Amino acid sequence: LQGGSSASSAERVSAMTLEHYPGMTERKLAEIEAEANRRWPLAASLIIHRYGRLEPGDRIVLVATASPHRDAALAACHFLIDWLKTEAPFWKSEETPEGERWVEARAEDDAAKSRWSREG
Repeated sequence: LQGGSSASSAERVSAMTLEHYPGMTERKLAEIEAEANRRWPLAASLIIHRYGRLEPGDRIVLVATASPHRDAALAACHFLIDWLKTEAPFWKSEETPEGERWVEARAEDDAAKSRWSREG
């Protein structure tokens, strides 16, 4: 979490809360991971996504892949992050000095995901 992820310079984020539906979230993460494994020759992959209240500087997500080929491992990591941003069912609210607000989806995240519409 960066202190100001979607806030203006006058409006600093002091914390973010990530909410999710247990069961639904894990299924979706498994689907995204399976898609990466379908597209690239991965020996292993891992997704860890935190939820709950987080403060600036806290790490939120970890993706890791292993492959006989470096390019496949790196591309799969990039794919996983891009798809998590738009497809994983997490809802984010930010705490600022002005109060709490929900974080809206960003067009940049949709654009990043759309580049993966082509195979691998």
